[in-house]
Amino acid sequence: MKAVTTKSTITIPPPNSSGASAIRVCRDGIDTLGNASEGKCEPDVWTMNSTLRAFGSSGQIETMEKCYEKFQSAGIEPNIKTFNILLDSYGKAEKYEKMSAVMEYMQKYHFSWTIVTYNVVIDAFGRAGDLKQMEYLFRLMRSERIKPSCVTLCSLVRAYGRAGKAEKIGGVLRFIENSDVMLDIVFFNCLVDAYGRLGCFAEMKGVLEMMKKKGCKPDKITYRTMIKAYKIGGMTSCAKELQGLMRMPDETRLEMGKPDFR
Repeated sequence: MKAVTTKSTITIPPPNSSGASAIRVCRDGIDTLGNASEGKCEPDVWTMNSTLRAFGSSGQIETMEKCYEKFQSAGIEPNIKTFNILLDSYGKAEKYEKMSAVMEYMQKYHFSWTIVTYNVVIDAFGRAGDLKQMEYLFRLMRSERIKPSCVTLCSLVRAYGRAGKAEKIGGVLRFIENSDVMLDIVFFNCLVDAYGRLGCFAEMKGVLEMMKKKGCKPDKITYRTMIKAYKIGGMTSCAKELQGLMRMPDETRLEMGKPDFR
């Protein structure tokens, strides 16, 4: 039987601990790997994934890689979650060559990609501004009959907004019309932000109508994003109207409907 103590030592920080404290706990846990066999406490792939995620999410890539090597030398084999963690960590650290190497390894050894895998790599290449690779992966995802999620669409919209591709955002919206993807407030806020960046104020305003049709209420982030865009665009009257709308109770705001900016 595999003991639970190694997992707990590595992954569970003290109450109210900071991120740095959590990493120290992980470091202490890694030090126990060398003595694991003596204490009959065997780490497993769950232990490995939790440890890699802790270091990877904090940007400590070299430590993450050393841990991965230690776990492998202990005979622990990676699974799809392991590779998703590596991909996400490399992507956020902008280490795209290493990310591509992981992708090639997965293909070589026939690890089937999941929705999480696709979301991670699509977002990473989108953030890097590599729209060609991002779009290729999106097409590949659909050809594999893996249904894009709201997370996928957020990544596309965010990337197109940063790249100044308003027409591409329109393509995402057309895709949505012919799909049953459940949209949430995060997606609409991404859409508002993208149109605001591009100075497409009519389209940005239209997002509020889209939200109404989908039964999704704007939140403070929605309005603040729009206000920021209007101010940058020199549309101070529109920004003031929205600020006034934000001060109203939710019930009154809903009765008034969307702002009538002219």
